[in-house]
Amino acid sequence: MKLHPATEEHLQEIMTVDREAFPTPWSKKLWMKEISRTERAYYVAIEGQKVIGFGGGLLAGDDFHITTIAVRASNLSKGVATLIMVKLLEDAVKLGATNLTLEVRIGNLPAQALYRKFGMVPAGIRPSYYQPDNEDALIMWANDIHEQPYMKLLESIKQSQKAKEVLSS
Repeated sequence: MKLHPATEEHLQEIMTVDREAFPTPWSKKLWMKEISRTERAYYVAIEGQKVIGFGGGLLAGDDFHITTIAVRASNLSKGVATLIMVKLLEDAVKLGATNLTLEVRIGNLPAQALYRKFGMVPAGIRPSYYQPDNEDALIMWANDIHEQPYMKLLESIKQSQKAKEVLSS
């Protein structure tokens, strides 16, 4: 599996994964707008010739906001989302971010566990954030992502992921 910057050529497959993962996927117009903006970072995970996941976010002031991350159901629990998160965080720091934030469905415990692995902690609730089912969003944050302790955490996650890849091949 390899990560590549998301481009227009990936859009159809991105949108397929988006529809699989979310009840309200983004429109093609929104995707086009997002992947073309310079203060954004969007990546696709490709296995063979197939997009198996994607993720992205934007820089807002000192904060990097992960706007979306999804993996095909057949590729869940294989470290795809972890690799996407690592790449997004590396880019976030390069863009000048000092903090990381996102919203996650209150009932999406596997995603919350992934984000906790990256040092993110709950910071609040957005009531009825997700439509059409009015599910609450848990707001999560990690601070000082540009500092040495966080960079060590990120490196540890990368090394752990590399070890898993070697063992599974």
